[in-house]
Amino acid sequence: MSVSRSSSYPPWFFWLVALVCTAPAWIVKHPPLQDMPIHLATLRILHDHGNPVFGLSAYYQANLFHTQYLLYYLCGTLLAYPLGIFKANVVLMSFYLGGTPLALRELLASLRKDERLCLFVVPLLVSTMFRIGLLPYLIGTPLMLWALAASVRHFDEPTVKRGIAVGLLAILVFYSHIIPFAIFGFAFALLFPWTKPSSWLRFGAPVVPSLGLLGWWFSSSEAGKTAGGGFRKLLETAPLGRKLPEMLTWLTDAFSDDTDEIVLVAIGLLALVALGLSAGDKERKSSIARRFWLVPVACVVLYFATGSELPPFWLFCERFPITAAMTAIPLLRFPIGARGAMLTVALLGVGGASIVNTCKHFIHFELKEVGAIDEAIEAIGPHKKVAGLIYDKGSETVPMAPFLHYVSYYQVEKGGLVQFSYSGFPHWPVQYVRGAAPPNSDPLRLRWEWTPEQVSVNELFPFYDYVLTRGSGFRPPPGTFHIKWARGPWTVWESELLAAKPTETR
Repeated sequence: MSVSRSSSYPPWFFWLVALVCTAPAWIVKHPPLQDMPIHLATLRILHDHGNPVFGLSAYYQANLFHTQYLLYYLCGTLLAYPLGIFKANVVLMSFYLGGTPLALRELLASLRKDERLCLFVVPLLVSTMFRIGLLPYLIGTPLMLWALAASVRHFDEPTVKRGIAVGLLAILVFYSHIIPFAIFGFAFALLFPWTKPSSWLRFGAPVVPSLGLLGWWFSSSEAGKTAGGGFRKLLETAPLGRKLPEMLTWLTDAFSDDTDEIVLVAIGLLALVALGLSAGDKERKSSIARRFWLVPVACVVLYFATGSELPPFWLFCERFPITAAMTAIPLLRFPIGARGAMLTVALLGVGGASIVNTCKHFIHFELKEVGAIDEAIEAIGPHKKVAGLIYDKGSETVPMAPFLHYVSYYQVEKGGLVQFSYSGFPHWPVQYVRGAAPPNSDPLRLRWEWTPEQVSVNELFPFYDYVLTRGSGFRPPPGTFHIKWARGPWTVWESELLAAKPTETR
């Protein structure tokens, strides 16, 4: 049985919306996404591991068979062959930004809901999680929605083709990130046709391979074993009086001003308008849709009932508010006729305003705050060992610390070894070659990157060739490092040992 479409709008309409949603991915070279430089550097290591131009094989080795944190990097590595690292990353970011409304549209269609409801997700795309730069996790969002859409269709009428689609999508969700996979697993069990026991095997068989991978991850990988042993810490949650006001922060606090909150209020008002204008309209929906309300409810419960850490992952509970908001969209109703057309125009207006607002903030950040980071990188020779001490981490454009990992841009451009890096963390797809890890990095002191003032010169000299700093605070004693280049907040410090070497070796 084919799924009937609940909207007369042609596919190109939704594809055009998705294309516009990708603008924040390509509008500037350095968007203010905190972890993005590290993801780019990881792509560089995997893609050019054996390339002598970057000299990466002396320091790093792949960890592909001991982690499930792979999909982003494998896809990025393949895309980098025709596109290069930066453009490959743009494609992956665009997959999240444009793919999420398209995936939600498919889920709505499978539930026989009006597909125009997917427009509600557009202002939610640039969330706190996106601003932090949790890109491998974020690409799991559209994959999870597509997997749920495929599952609903499989439950409606199971076929071999639909079963294969569910199985493949479930594996892709697993290899994107464990949290979207957990949400998919809960929703799959929730929507499962338990009242038809004679068909349980046929309905459930497609997810057996992904469940097998989950069992392997928990039992055989260091990251899985760490997570499995960390559930007690996961229950160490903050008081309700603190988590309740913080919920809004984790939902939409993308910018330092109030523009993102204004957009959120506008989309919330339109949700109420949709409910009001659709009152009395007959709605034809799948019986499975009646159980879907438990998915956003579970996300809300998990936010309040769990803590921030499930080692080796951080920001655990903080990821659930935005997922709750996105999965609550299928619970809305869309008015018919002229009322629906007016709501569509209003949604396009708010969604378009949110994308324009994001692009304006990103452009301001690039032009007014990033500074001469490319020139700083150019002042450093290729495949050197570089430490980044970011004293001035903040921004007037976005909260938190968008410059925290900017030393990774050196590795993207010229290879070598940088610190701070997630290399060596059990869940990361890149590990250090034995004997090549930086000093005091086994394990690295917690919050090393956040507290540069606590990094002693003994940790840096004589191991590192250069130190890249942003802001003041680095005062190396004579005979260790000297200033080689400085402009604005960026300074490149060169090791005295390297300076004493012949020019061709520097």
